[in-house]
Amino acid sequence: MNYPHENFIKEKITEISKEKIILDVGGGTHFQKWLKEYEHLFVNSEYKTFDFDSSTGADVIGDIHKMPVPDESVEAIICSSVLEHVKDPSIAVNEMHRILKKGGKIFVYVPSIYPYHARKGHYPDYWRFFDDTLEVMFTEWSKVEIMKVGGYFKALFFFIPMQHKIRFIIDPTAQFLDNLFQTQKRTTTSGYCVYAIK
Repeated sequence: MNYPHENFIKEKITEISKEKIILDVGGGTHFQKWLKEYEHLFVNSEYKTFDFDSSTGADVIGDIHKMPVPDESVEAIICSSVLEHVKDPSIAVNEMHRILKKGGKIFVYVPSIYPYHARKGHYPDYWRFFDDTLEVMFTEWSKVEIMKVGGYFKALFFFIPMQHKIRFIIDPTAQFLDNLFQTQKRTTTSGYCVYAIK
């Protein structure tokens, strides 16, 4: 049995990939990490990345708080694991709203109960998010869907030492326990996926 967010991600990234002009905000290198498995969906899209750091090889370089991108020039945006690293995530969300065409789509992932993960010399780690936070940040959007990324046990297991090396063990265990105790009905989660339409 999958976590509900796994199906949500697949469905929404598939929707994003149907658009022609797509900007991966904070993506740096094309199709990093989890997005790699969806690369084949974007073969007919003009997919570009945006980052503040030119060393990432991003197609567009700039500040997310004042993006060097024209109004309503993008049809879809992916913004994964970025907003916790920017000084003002509300301004960043407003900027992405500005550059999206009317009816444009955005997929966002943000952490909630999750370890500190700054990378010294590259980016800080400022924020964690909750349902209430995201509802405020996305009030200007015409449609917003928010999906928890796991429950209590998925969040808890991120704090096990060296967890990234034993994910093949702890992920199924967390999923089993979250399903058994139905913890996703509570508030604690490791993060959120947001899908919104301008």
